[in-house]
Amino acid sequence: MKEELLIPLVGIAPPDDFSQEEIKRITPVLQLLASSTPLAQGMDTVLHPRDFMPEVRSVIITGTPCYFGKLLSFEQCREKLLGITDPLHVSLEFFQHLQEKKMFMNKFFEDRGFSFLSVTGGQFPIKLAASKCGIGYYGKNSIIQHPDYGSWISLSAYVTDAELETDDPLIESCGDCGLCMDACPTGALFKPYKCDSEKCLNFHLAWNKNTIPKPIREKCGNLLEENCNMCRDICPRNSKLKSVNTISAPEELIYPSLPDLAEITDEEWENGYALTLAGFFLFDKKYLKRNAVIAMGNFRVKRYREVLKRLTDCGDDELKEYAAWALDRIN
Repeated sequence: MKEELLIPLVGIAPPDDFSQEEIKRITPVLQLLASSTPLAQGMDTVLHPRDFMPEVRSVIITGTPCYFGKLLSFEQCREKLLGITDPLHVSLEFFQHLQEKKMFMNKFFEDRGFSFLSVTGGQFPIKLAASKCGIGYYGKNSIIQHPDYGSWISLSAYVTDAELETDDPLIESCGDCGLCMDACPTGALFKPYKCDSEKCLNFHLAWNKNTIPKPIREKCGNLLEENCNMCRDICPRNSKLKSVNTISAPEELIYPSLPDLAEITDEEWENGYALTLAGFFLFDKKYLKRNAVIAMGNFRVKRYREVLKRLTDCGDDELKEYAAWALDRIN
């Protein structure tokens, strides 16, 4: 199956329950998500493989390279007043690619009389499972790393009642390197292998549907969703990666016009970001508008004033507050 699947990283993890120590470490993050986004549906309990399939005998983790190349910087986007998203999160082709692989595996096991199920949702600690079966090891930025593919790996998890031989974990570490910790703009990487999610830009831009604190807003630059990659960009493991060239992402969704985004219509949302992974995380166009307004405030460009003044008169009290904050930044 591994040879036919054409995914470079496939690991078999044990189907055992996670330890109490692991659950204790993961639960605070789940609790934060449960109180921050409707996507979590208020669920903050760690799920074990058996919760998805009582008769589970194996957990399959796949890792697909997802580096799309170096993106434009904040200053490079300033001239045309562009926001920025992660190509991975707006590429329908990449999503379709993963779906095809899932269908292939599903048929492979069903043809042999086994049950097979895709595991989704934040309650299953996929990074933890990946660290146990050779897909990668935790970097000091709490992201899974691989010696050949760096930390640009899209992880997927599956359970089956087929009994497969488990793979050994990778025995690797970041050594004395702490560049990712130094690069974190908010100090979220306060300790090796630890991330304070409440300080993480990715949490606030994609998952936090409550108010984003003003000190965090000032660090968001022109980011529009879960695409702060400073800790990845500086990592030596990622310095010589080859970009994915067989799958594309729409340029207009990667680098959108901020004024247009701040006043995006329902139709534009439904035909654009709502179809993507970024849209799934954001959940509603008002959070994309919120992030665009924050980016406008960080660019501090005077010609944004007219758009922002219109938003201060809109019916959305929360968006009005962000627009007023952005105006203050510009003034």
